[in-house]
Amino acid sequence: MSNFHHLDKLPVHQRRTQRMQVLSGKDLMAFWVDVTAGTHVAAHRHPNEQITWLIAGRAEYRIGDDAPMSCGPGTIIHIPADVEHEVWYREDCRYCEMFSPPRLDLFPAAAHNPYGIE
Repeated sequence: MSNFHHLDKLPVHQRRTQRMQVLSGKDLMAFWVDVTAGTHVAAHRHPNEQITWLIAGRAEYRIGDDAPMSCGPGTIIHIPADVEHEVWYREDCRYCEMFSPPRLDLFPAAAHNPYGIE
């Protein structure tokens, strides 16, 4: 497997309101996502530490007991493992998320395939 990849060549995972591309290593996973305005990711938590870089659009993030924070392009969000969080996408957004360890609950095939494809 190559250590070099190009975003334009990563496979696309199409979901209802999201277009995702995934690349995973043994200890780290990254998502590049385009999401439709009006999408809400309900409150949840996971054992993975998460860093999200909002590249385009506006979204509100609620992390733990803090009030929701309005975020725009260039905002970098850190979500500790096991902390409840949720997101409201106010505009069409593009972002990159990194998870450690990888989110194998979302892409179990990434345990054997860096692109999360069965």
